[in-house]
Amino acid sequence: MSERSMNRPVISGIGIVCPGAFGREAFVQAFSAGPKREAACRVPEFALEEYLESARPFRRVAEVTKYALAAMALAVTDAGFSVGTFGGERVGLIVGITHCAITYSVQFHRTLVLEGPLAASPLFFSESVPNAPAGNGAIAFQIRGPVHTLIGEEPVGTQAIDLAAVLLQDGLVDRCLVVGTEEWNEVVAHAYGQIDRAAGRNHDPDDAPPLSEGAAALVLESEGTARQRGVTPHAMISGWGLGRSPAERTEDTTGEIIREAFRPTAHRPAEADHVLLPTGRFRRAARRGVVLARGPAAGPPTWIDLLPVAGNPPGASNLLEVAASAALISTGRMDGPGLALSTGIQGTLSAVVLTGC
Repeated sequence: MSERSMNRPVISGIGIVCPGAFGREAFVQAFSAGPKREAACRVPEFALEEYLESARPFRRVAEVTKYALAAMALAVTDAGFSVGTFGGERVGLIVGITHCAITYSVQFHRTLVLEGPLAASPLFFSESVPNAPAGNGAIAFQIRGPVHTLIGEEPVGTQAIDLAAVLLQDGLVDRCLVVGTEEWNEVVAHAYGQIDRAAGRNHDPDDAPPLSEGAAALVLESEGTARQRGVTPHAMISGWGLGRSPAERTEDTTGEIIREAFRPTAHRPAEADHVLLPTGRFRRAARRGVVLARGPAAGPPTWIDLLPVAGNPPGASNLLEVAASAALISTGRMDGPGLALSTGIQGTLSAVVLTGC
């Protein structure tokens, strides 16, 4: 982690849209209710107007953008703002995605091939570009500061947190909305299935979780700024680490990334009282990496698995894990530190440490 990214932002707002729950409180209740048989995959149909004022201009956006806008609205409200008072020139927005609006892309391409250019809808193209969720979010919440879109695997959420921390530390923004979003598509699900079968992961369901959809949004700001507004943050992001590893070294590399994430904190890996397991591939190896980093003398932490509630929405999963840990600490169900792990199919890894404020 660079010195610039050693800034420790706090989470003052949480917004969740996932198959098993909408909103922070419902989300915590859902994954605290005990294990379920099957992981959920699809977000139930909902009207964006229920969450976002003046939603009419966004009625035709792709699902990936719809989920992001709803999660943003929930996070903004949770942080003590209204849609009209949140934005401005000193507010930033960072959106992490993996596949973006693949359904619109497929529809645009299918029409283009079968019916020709004149029949292809411009809407499908404009709303399927990678920065569509960020662009629509900036418009909806009147954000005129830095707006970025990051593309990556599940750990893209930690990359977004890292960038937001730099913006906050450098004084470029007073607060930053960090969002991860994903929509399910059968073409993508089929492709992942083929990859898993070729790698032999289909024989181990724990290492081949089903793809799903949803969004998570966090309002990040400095602790001092939050308290000046009279808001008690949910949790502090005290440290984080990012890396990449070949499959055969996932366990060792996970341990290294965890130690890196804990380095700027006042805690050791063995002190983590709860661990959010990855929702992506290499879950067993990542769990062994946690044990390795904590050392032989450490007792077992509380293991938390979001798969039954959220499945694996790649672009959103990492921030869902961070949101879950922050919510547990905020409600007093866990004391912290909390550790959120994320793994990508191509060997990307991340670890985020959360503590109370």
